[in-house]
Amino acid sequence: MTASAGGATPALAAAIGQALPRIEDARLLRGLGRYTDDIGLPGQAYGAVLRSPHAHADIGAIDAGPARRAAGVLCVLTAADDDIASLGTIPFNPIDNRDGTPMARIPRPVLAGARVRHVGEPVAFVVAESAAAARDACELVAVDWQPLAAVVGAARAIAPGAVQLWPQAPGNLVLDWEIGDAAAVRAAFAGAAHIVELTVANNRVAAAPLEPRAAVAVWDAGTARFTLHVSSQGPLKLARPLADGVLRLPQGALRVLTGDVGGAFGMKNFLFHEYVLALVAARRLHRPVKWTAERGESFVSDLQGRDRAMTGRMAFDGDGRILALDVDVLADFGAYVSQFMPFVATRAATAIQSMCYDIPALYTRVRGVVTNTLPIDAYRGAGRPETAFLVERLLDEAAQRLALAPAQLRRRNHIRSFPHRTGTGFVIDGGDFGRHLALALKAADAAGFERRRAAARARGMLAGLGLAGVFDRCDAA
Repeated sequence: MTASAGGATPALAAAIGQALPRIEDARLLRGLGRYTDDIGLPGQAYGAVLRSPHAHADIGAIDAGPARRAAGVLCVLTAADDDIASLGTIPFNPIDNRDGTPMARIPRPVLAGARVRHVGEPVAFVVAESAAAARDACELVAVDWQPLAAVVGAARAIAPGAVQLWPQAPGNLVLDWEIGDAAAVRAAFAGAAHIVELTVANNRVAAAPLEPRAAVAVWDAGTARFTLHVSSQGPLKLARPLADGVLRLPQGALRVLTGDVGGAFGMKNFLFHEYVLALVAARRLHRPVKWTAERGESFVSDLQGRDRAMTGRMAFDGDGRILALDVDVLADFGAYVSQFMPFVATRAATAIQSMCYDIPALYTRVRGVVTNTLPIDAYRGAGRPETAFLVERLLDEAAQRLALAPAQLRRRNHIRSFPHRTGTGFVIDGGDFGRHLALALKAADAAGFERRRAAARARGMLAGLGLAGVFDRCDAA
């Protein structure tokens, strides 16, 4: 899929698609990178987070007194502190349900005060003269935990009798969204010669960048201005919701800086609790405050990805041409709705629903479900790889059913006329998909595969040859 240069100048049009020279490699390879944890400021203090060991529990009381009295401890923040109680909740970008009603508005507090809903949810923030002292003092915070029944898995969460996480989301359903033409799809299926159906599971994944999340917060009392050094994928993505939605600051009162980043994979796009906590603590103490995640806590505090079940049905005519695609998606949102997850599960995922195939009728329904798990958001493709996986698996299933070679079935259904408007409303303005497929088959020596498979079998091994397209949108929307 390509995007037109439109009214770009000739010089700009010529530049589009050209490789840019990398200028950072020599510095990074010589160990001269500057990452967030490399920052050390005069008077810097260190933060640590007390996290929930329970997937679902009420908090009867929190006693932070022993931690506050521990050697080297400068402050302990809990939900009861005025500095925390005055904050807004961590925002997300909502979309409407398919009936036009707003999706469930679920509040996500900076620190849990009455109830926790996933393992790793922050309950207290301890700041001390050293990172070790802060971590040790976390163990002195006494929490009266009252465990509750929990639910894991989107299908279980919407089943009758499941534990209810939020009164705002009856049946644990936070979003019910659709795109496409349901009537046209029903008509196409009614007249189809062949129908294939498949359910695929896209398992939950955790990002593991070499550089964990980290933040250094600074408060300038003279200018009443914050500075946040943070490992991120874009300072503005953090600054706006942080200043407007959580800290409620006037314009210009927050500066967010990102230096070198040691891996991100989508996960570092988002606003996290610890960034807010470091800023609040820095203002209270009038000292810089650093927080750096340990690898173990990253797995229960970083946002995760994927975790959706997708059932697809594809209709074909007697010649093996696609007539329609019907998709039902159960997307696990986790315990809270993360910043971009409504978009990731819906518009991002369905933008490429047709892939490079001519699908006359298309309909997709997406249900977003809350569970007692770490929230989900964008990860390496943000919904599109899951969609591609389902479409390509359906085509493989159909090829077996119709006794066609996988490449033959795909070639038969490639888009050939441009511009082409897909069933989700996007325009593909060009592409030579048959040529790409031919090049891929040649590079993989598909013609010689049976010989290689026989040789592998003779060695007691199994060999397979897979075929799938990689497709994404490249417009600016």
